[in-house]
Amino acid sequence: MKTTYISRAKFGKFTAAIAAAALLAGTAAPGVLAADYTAQLTKTIDMTAAPGAGVPHGSITFTVGTVANLPSWAAGTAVKGTAAQIKSTELTAAFTGGTANTVTVPFTFDSDDFTAPGDYIFSLTETAAGITGLTQDTAARYIVVRVVNTDPAAPDGSLEISEVNIVNADGTAKAGEITNTYTAYGLSVVKHLSGNFANVGDEFTFTIALDDPDETPHASSVTVKTGGESADFSTITGDTVAFNADGTAEVKAGITGGEKIEVTGLPANTGYTITESGDTASSYTTTWDGITKTGSDDKTSDAQTMAAADKTITVTNSRTAPTPTGLLLDAAPYGAMLLAAGCAEAAMVCSGGMRKPWAPVLGVAVYDLTSKVFSLGVSWLFMRESPALLYVIVPIVVIGYVGSLCGLFSGVRAVRELRHAGIVRN
Repeated sequence: MKTTYISRAKFGKFTAAIAAAALLAGTAAPGVLAADYTAQLTKTIDMTAAPGAGVPHGSITFTVGTVANLPSWAAGTAVKGTAAQIKSTELTAAFTGGTANTVTVPFTFDSDDFTAPGDYIFSLTETAAGITGLTQDTAARYIVVRVVNTDPAAPDGSLEISEVNIVNADGTAKAGEITNTYTAYGLSVVKHLSGNFANVGDEFTFTIALDDPDETPHASSVTVKTGGESADFSTITGDTVAFNADGTAEVKAGITGGEKIEVTGLPANTGYTITESGDTASSYTTTWDGITKTGSDDKTSDAQTMAAADKTITVTNSRTAPTPTGLLLDAAPYGAMLLAAGCAEAAMVCSGGMRKPWAPVLGVAVYDLTSKVFSLGVSWLFMRESPALLYVIVPIVVIGYVGSLCGLFSGVRAVRELRHAGIVRN
């Protein structure tokens, strides 16, 4: 086999020629001098129709695709984009709850993927997010990618992207963001009292268990306010209650008669159950107005679902003491006094009778004590449905009896002085 040797000088000329040829080839190749062009899409959730709600967390996606036919408004330079020219077929606007209701989504095209100048048209379609209460933007939209010569005065095959625009179905430019609307409603629990033994100062605690309507939870938070039933709740600062990761939340607040709990920010189909509790709730009978109540426990509502409207539930607590009638009403006070007198007489007899100088004093003391005890017993019969009222009276009666004893012994001393002065002889 014959071997051919190339001199060092000839080899240098040969490699230089190859490098020059490669440079010329690269200059003629389309797109070599171009760079990626990044545009952005702005997605906003309008919360105006969802007062009290936190921005739902979840993703809204857009699909970038090709068009089967060019729209009627497309100019003569319009070209149908190809699937190979789409760097990302899916754009995602991710919302994380809280108050941030605007997300910017970047998307990129590479001029290396285009072979000639023109307006390349792609479709842009929003996918339903599956978030209850959130509308879907179903409007037809397009992405127009304008590809031009890098040097229009002396086209040499190199291309660049001069602009990328999102346009409406009629070809007009889409100004600003793409907006979806979130809608939520309010749940109010109003407390009423009835009955002659209802205490307007009694507080009742309500626990409202909430359940997100979606299988994959999206609700982020609600707002809870309390105030008078006729108060202007728009001027009241509420508390924010966040949903848990499993889509549940618990609202807890205490109110008295004539007050209201307002929970706002609930999307339609949110599940809820209301439970009433508190130290005084057990002494009342509870009725529910505004919902169907079938269970035997009058302190817990049936499981409910929010409709696409505000909801008001009135919870009425009733407590009525039975009115004493007949023999109990007429004879009990007199019977108590007669029984007290009998006890006083018995005490005097047991102490030696009226022959003892201090027997009358003992009789008066026993009568006063037993009459007060029996009076409290009769009062308990009348007020046993509200024992707290009796608790208030007992200290007053005790203080009164102590005063009676002091007066009794003061009277004894006074009689002694009168006897010493000769005014009283026996």
